[in-house]
Amino acid sequence: MLGALGGMSPVARAQGAPLAVTAIGELPGFQPREVAPFLAIVMNTAGKNTPGGGQSFAAVGPIPSAPPDRAAPDRVEWTFRPNPYAGGASRTLGPPRSTASRLFGVHRLISVELRLYRDGRYQTQVFGQVEVQGGRRDADLQTFVCDMTRRLLDAAAQ
Repeated sequence: MLGALGGMSPVARAQGAPLAVTAIGELPGFQPREVAPFLAIVMNTAGKNTPGGGQSFAAVGPIPSAPPDRAAPDRVEWTFRPNPYAGGASRTLGPPRSTASRLFGVHRLISVELRLYRDGRYQTQVFGQVEVQGGRRDADLQTFVCDMTRRLLDAAAQ
């Protein structure tokens, strides 16, 4: 399907301009302006290490409900949705919850959608869920972003 767009093969497109990276929703441990640059850095690592890779990514920034006609035509859109938290007011044994949060970090389950657009047209989408602590040093989050990027590029190449 991608090969039909603009008469270019997916490999030829991958060596062209970078895909814009945008983020919708909140990602734990990040300010809204920090999410897209973080994703672009991690995605560049994954994009270069995929078969037929060489795809590059550049951060655009958060989308404050921008209309689709103003979005970059060649882009990936990350959508983050926090899943319900069931850690209510139950009794616990051990350190107080605030102390445990500082010592061990708070892990939150989030749902993620990643969409690819080429020439302003939707191409493919992948879904996933991950439990993250948040922040740039979260190894689980970095691994998840790499996996989602590879899955998206693989789906787009088919």
